[in-house]
Amino acid sequence: MRDRPILMIAIILTLIIELVIIILVFKEVGSQRLPSQVSRGLFQLILIGFIISKKSNAALLILAGFHIFTGIMHFGALEKSGLIGEILMVYHIVIGVLIYFHDWFEQKLKFKSV
Repeated sequence: MRDRPILMIAIILTLIIELVIIILVFKEVGSQRLPSQVSRGLFQLILIGFIISKKSNAALLILAGFHIFTGIMHFGALEKSGLIGEILMVYHIVIGVLIYFHDWFEQKLKFKSV
């Protein structure tokens, strides 16, 4: 993963944010939504495992699409979720684009030689 630093930063950020979301939802709602939150986290962990171990481009596409889709789905609930919902919407869309275009960002920032 040393040759993909932007991707590694995005993955670490994703794991941290997902863990914080799971904890905050658990504190707010209780164990009602815990199974769905944990399944989301496990789904992402499986994809990240494929990305790290096999350098799977399909897993990258699915993870980026998952984040972008999740960000778009937050549009419908903005009046209910307020500022936190807006922040999460922007986060998911930005992290999805960052994961998908990590090679381009690394080339532009000169992290990786071509």
